[in-house]
Amino acid sequence: MQSIILAGGFGTRLQSIVKDNPKPMATIETLPFLAYIFIHLKKNNITNVVLSIGYLKEKIINFFGESYLGIKIKYAIETEPLGTGGAIINSLQFIDKNQPVIILNGDTFLQIDYKKLIDFYYTSKSDLTIALRKVENSDRYGSVQLDKKNLITDFFEKDIANEHKLINGGVYVVNPQIFANYDLPKQFSFENDFLCKYTKLIQPFGFISENYFIDIGIPEDYVKANEELPKFIKNKALFLDRDGVINLDHGHVGKIENFHFIDGIFELCKKAQNEGYLIIVVTNQSGIAKGYYSEKDFLELTKWMENEFLKREIKITKTFFCPYHIDGKIKEYQQDSFDRKPNPGMILKAIKEFNIDPLESILIGDNDTDIKAGESANIKRKIKFNGEKINPNII
Repeated sequence: MQSIILAGGFGTRLQSIVKDNPKPMATIETLPFLAYIFIHLKKNNITNVVLSIGYLKEKIINFFGESYLGIKIKYAIETEPLGTGGAIINSLQFIDKNQPVIILNGDTFLQIDYKKLIDFYYTSKSDLTIALRKVENSDRYGSVQLDKKNLITDFFEKDIANEHKLINGGVYVVNPQIFANYDLPKQFSFENDFLCKYTKLIQPFGFISENYFIDIGIPEDYVKANEELPKFIKNKALFLDRDGVINLDHGHVGKIENFHFIDGIFELCKKAQNEGYLIIVVTNQSGIAKGYYSEKDFLELTKWMENEFLKREIKITKTFFCPYHIDGKIKEYQQDSFDRKPNPGMILKAIKEFNIDPLESILIGDNDTDIKAGESANIKRKIKFNGEKINPNII
């Protein structure tokens, strides 16, 4: 399945909070709002996304890059404001026009089963399906009227009388060929200039959802999203020790020439990434404290290691390391640390920073200290590995 996410708006009403960020990059706990949309897409097996961006586009590109959670990303850049409709047309160049595309607003989140949504689209035999959300108070939103067959018969820009309980959930399944049937300007609103104007010609159907919905368009709802969204959408992670799991443990490996990858580690991580796991490294590095190599040496080696994964289209989300040891020779690193395994400090930091559900996560280590750290962090599945070849199917 393919998707277009509209993430190019200015977010004027939210500027007092997000300031120098585009609205979809507003921080929710520790991640941008847009990341939660990606997490949900990954869980629903969406493999390709086009991000339509404009305002402060570099902030989005720098965070997501060419892929996120294994989802491949292309960027449709607005050199001038195009409106939501123009942004969609601009994005169509990057998709397969012979297949339906899921279109989402980058500032709303609707927890929905995309397979059921796509199945409904095919069953309805319409060129357009709109995900609708039941609400108690629809006066802030444009509302929708359905007939008994779920055919959308009318749109209401503002439901002042609060008569209709269905609103546009900001998720659409569209036949990309539909736009060729209409004479559309370069800049237009998908909602007002297309949906409302051509309702009777398009004959769109509504797919009703009662699942979690949030729109961060105003400060009050942004605050609400910070409280609620992380509870509904969490990441899962594959935690890996380094020496003995990623590379052969020759004892205090601090140089590229001594770094030899475990056979099968790339295949394992590729499989995990494709299944929606973040790849996170948690490694004790007492060699820094003991003077075998410097922290700078370690960071340079880590950058090289992570680039080797990137060459294989695998993204290591972050490498956490503990340079401390109570018996270290380098004074600044001579201390006991809660980060040093078997303590769970590094894992707990990762859980907080990346909104990870430990009960959905996996840890692989080669020592009892790794397993104990996983236990203390409440990681549900812990695997002890010893060998020179790792089976990708162990996860």
